[in-house]
Amino acid sequence: MYDVIVIGSGGAGLSAALAAAVGGVHVLVLEASSRWGGSTAVSAGEVWTPANHRMAELGVKDSIKDAQRYCHPHAIGRRPELVDAFVHAAPQMAKFVEANSPIDWHAMTSPDSFAERPGGRSSARHLEVSPLAVGEIVPLEDDFWLSTHPSIFTNDEVFKLRLLLGGEIPAKLAQDRMNAGLICTGIGLVVGLMQGCRALGVEFERNVRARRLLREAGDDVNGVVVERDGVEDTIYAKRGVVLATGGFEWDKALRETMLSSPVTHPVSPPLHYGDGLRMTTEVGGALAHTSESWCWPAHEVTDQYWPDSQTPQHSLILAERCLPHVIWVNQAGLRFVNESSHNCALALKSPDVPAWAVADRHFRSRYPLAGQAPGAELPAHVIEAPSLDALARATGIDEQGLKQTIKRFNGMVAGGRDDDFQRGETAYDRYYGDPTAVHPNLDSIEQGPFYAMPVHAGAVGTKGGALTDENARVLDEQDRPIGGLWAAGNAMASIIGPGTIAPGLTLGLALTWGYLAGQDAGKGATQN
Repeated sequence: MYDVIVIGSGGAGLSAALAAAVGGVHVLVLEASSRWGGSTAVSAGEVWTPANHRMAELGVKDSIKDAQRYCHPHAIGRRPELVDAFVHAAPQMAKFVEANSPIDWHAMTSPDSFAERPGGRSSARHLEVSPLAVGEIVPLEDDFWLSTHPSIFTNDEVFKLRLLLGGEIPAKLAQDRMNAGLICTGIGLVVGLMQGCRALGVEFERNVRARRLLREAGDDVNGVVVERDGVEDTIYAKRGVVLATGGFEWDKALRETMLSSPVTHPVSPPLHYGDGLRMTTEVGGALAHTSESWCWPAHEVTDQYWPDSQTPQHSLILAERCLPHVIWVNQAGLRFVNESSHNCALALKSPDVPAWAVADRHFRSRYPLAGQAPGAELPAHVIEAPSLDALARATGIDEQGLKQTIKRFNGMVAGGRDDDFQRGETAYDRYYGDPTAVHPNLDSIEQGPFYAMPVHAGAVGTKGGALTDENARVLDEQDRPIGGLWAAGNAMASIIGPGTIAPGLTLGLALTWGYLAGQDAGKGATQN
């Protein structure tokens, strides 16, 4: 028998396992798939951590008070005590991870989504893993979910070298990192947390799907019924269970019945089917914010599949929303959002989904389009046409609407300002633009050929799940904690929403709530 069972091996689950193990308890981590790491492993690995101990490296000061001032206006309808719990615990979590794993945090230069608002910061609140040695946890390609982007460079290096914008990969640095077995980004975060867990005796088992929770002794959760190779088994846990199963973005029925905005192209691994949500309700747990998702614009990928499946590995849109010489329009040919803004996907509403990213020859000659570098063959769903008239006919976009929109946009570009949607006026917009351009985010669309790429409603996860208290304990409908049950990551109801406020907020919340869950689960235990 184990003391604590953690369901899920992403950032939330591993953080919970690490914290519980440090508390001196015997922990088992269960993973439903054949690969470790979940969405965390394929992510950029940014962890939004206000008031963290590494900020001084970039000469930036922060405070709990400023972080609260920044977060609270973006948590309307949420519980303010949960926001305060996060802000206080996040910097503690960061120090804890460094002290109990090989992870060495690096403060990033990326800004908050709304850095100009009260309490915001233009850099240093984001942490990422410094290059970390894989060690004995190999081979990665067989045992972990992996991103299509190289994991040998930090996010700061990627942006400094403009690698997402067609910059040249530094061959020597890449070779040195590979020779040394060093990794970064989300997979580096997962491997580092796993190394810390294993050093403390945490056990891991994969290809085991949790089916339902046990409440056999009194009212407390004391185990889980799992399925291995089609056969059910029971695993008991003296102290209880941590749900870190992710959301429900891959369950079509749940998406269509719960989400208020469409999600047609999830970009997370095909793992998250609402298992945690169902297990929560079966034991009387309360749910919240199930209509929301961590939405992102996505472009369709038809020639790349997730491992061991026929599920396309769609990609997030970055270049086609932040760089010069491109805009988004709906079927009426009208712009409808600041394309460069972090929450632009909230504007992707039916019936105007998919929308269209419209670009010209200048864009195609300088930047990647639909994941293809300049000069490379474009996928069939990207439309190319010699004129705007022809582009409109080929896509079904209203011809006059498109031409008038581009005429107005070009006029605003000439004046150096987007009067309609203020694109390029925030630190976030400019950070993800092209620093070598006249304007990082704005330039005209006037020279053919012209291109149109469908913009789909994607998501890196959903935001609705188990309602928790400040210790990550799952609450019932009467607001009472369910003994022996905790939740973290996208299995719990997000404390911020409906949009996001920073890159890496999902991981910041996941690791912090996992840390709180593990601490509470291990509370009072005797150190081994």
